[in-house]
Amino acid sequence: MPVVVQVFSDYACPYCYLGGIALRNAAVATGAEIVWRAYQLRESGPPKFEPRGERMNAAWANSIYPMAERLRSKINQPSHAPLTRLAHEAAAWARARHSFEPFHQRLFKALFLEDQDIGQLAVLKQIAWQSGLNSADLETALAERRLADEVDEDLLIARTYGITMVPSFVIGGHVLAGVQDEAVLIRAIELARDGKLEAETKKLPHLPVNITRN
Repeated sequence: MPVVVQVFSDYACPYCYLGGIALRNAAVATGAEIVWRAYQLRESGPPKFEPRGERMNAAWANSIYPMAERLRSKINQPSHAPLTRLAHEAAAWARARHSFEPFHQRLFKALFLEDQDIGQLAVLKQIAWQSGLNSADLETALAERRLADEVDEDLLIARTYGITMVPSFVIGGHVLAGVQDEAVLIRAIELARDGKLEAETKKLPHLPVNITRN
């Protein structure tokens, strides 16, 4: 049986977008299974910091853009700070249609490459169409809250693990919080596969680069 890596992330988090690169490489190297779970950095109201205000500009200049350069990944600072509940429900809808991964990636790219507001239904319908899915069915599913329970379950699981930042990776019952190096993820997966993660987990380094809940 492959090791399962549960990843708690939010589509408004640039570190989640960038952290997925190392995770996918680690999964290919080890044969691990990735299970993406929803997390909401902000559930309602305006953002704590303006998306292109002084605080966020500094975070992008000093942390996010340098990380993207190291990973050789393109990312742009968005002008939106969307609420992501609908996006998570839309991703759960896509999962039920065996199209989660392309939909998931397009959500991130819509915000961090195209500066689209993924909190808007019209944008989510466009992403569904781009993913080869029925956008009208998505609209109905969101209106009827068909996937609300699935997202709520992810949020409950996050609380059970005590997760307060994203991305967070749960491997063998242990939480690695913040963006992780590919080598660290591979090592954790290998230890979990061999039943040795419990003894070694405190020795694993990690990079606590994250965005915490507002």
